[in-house]
Amino acid sequence: METLTEIISHIQNYMTSLDWSYIITFIIICYGINHYKVKEGLQKATGTQTRTRYRVIIIGVLYAIGLYFLRGYKLPQIENLFQSFVFALVFHKFIVEALLYWLAKHALPESISKHLIDEEQLQKLNQQK
Repeated sequence: METLTEIISHIQNYMTSLDWSYIITFIIICYGINHYKVKEGLQKATGTQTRTRYRVIIIGVLYAIGLYFLRGYKLPQIENLFQSFVFALVFHKFIVEALLYWLAKHALPESISKHLIDEEQLQKLNQQK
């Protein structure tokens, strides 16, 4: 029982040490860039087409660098930002996207679902119903 309490304590310390404002804003920024007309505009402006995972990594790193300088972080806080970046990637992929797909498939009307997920993915979900 003592070991379980210690593990829970470590998890709580880890969760409270994360930069939650970075995590939430990073997910919102990536979602907006990857799911709306911004993606096509960036492709036209840069003349390149990148996969979503690389675009997310680039956005996360650039955003973290920007926050590092804007907030005046010190060198030891880079580890905290990196941990927040990794947690945001995992949190977004496994929790937020899974929740959106479940809502689109089971709970939301198609008029709302089409704004949350790609049309191709929405068609696949509708075929599986």
